[in-house]
Amino acid sequence: MILLIDIGNTNITIGSCDNGVRDVMRTGLVPERDMDAYSRLFKSFVLNRGPEKPKGAVICSVVDRAIPLLTKALKKSFGINPLNVNYKLKTGLKFCIKNPDKLGADRIVNAAAAYKLYKGHSIVIDFGTATTFSVVSSRGEYKGGAIMPGLGISAQVLSEKTARLPRVELKAPDKVLGDDTESNILSGLIIGHAGAVERIVKEMKLSLNKNKKAETYTNVIVTGGNADIVVPYIRCIKKINPFLTLEGLRIIYELNV
Repeated sequence: MILLIDIGNTNITIGSCDNGVRDVMRTGLVPERDMDAYSRLFKSFVLNRGPEKPKGAVICSVVDRAIPLLTKALKKSFGINPLNVNYKLKTGLKFCIKNPDKLGADRIVNAAAAYKLYKGHSIVIDFGTATTFSVVSSRGEYKGGAIMPGLGISAQVLSEKTARLPRVELKAPDKVLGDDTESNILSGLIIGHAGAVERIVKEMKLSLNKNKKAETYTNVIVTGGNADIVVPYIRCIKKINPFLTLEGLRIIYELNV
């Protein structure tokens, strides 16, 4: 068993793999969690899945302060030194961007998975705390991408920076034309986000393919915790892979260990 650990800005996702990704658990990221708390979390995950102990682990984290805690917790719990994802590892990708050392580990992992699992050019959209776009050519070239505020951040800021607008629970709007404050906010957040995504994807496809006829050769692959809310309003999306990041962690582990 290999542990696959994805630390985002809001959630921790843990999976395991033998011949493929399985047994996925998601929990909230707690800033106060220390090394012993992470150790208990990992032990609980493994214990609930049988007697087999992990023989390795790979970490993808966008929270730098969590990495040493996770590394110590895995060493204490199972005696293993995890692989920490960065652009210097074998990923199957060629980074054609400025400062690849600044690229988030989650975007590296998503791009590696897209290149390995799908043929042709790929645009990966991760609907997390931020909504990120990562563009990979059919030759494995990481071309760049885009970042925009995620749905949760947008809802939070709208509430905090206005006098009378409430914080709404994110969900699909019942209709485009809202008839009260909450439905107005939901329509603007969800459908507005979908429209922004469609426009960004269109421009990225044109940049990749140079002409409109070649747009059909570009995969648009979606992952992330907020994907289910907004994807029904985005016409250009054909592939949804909720475990794309974990698949990428598996692929990178296999390339390097």
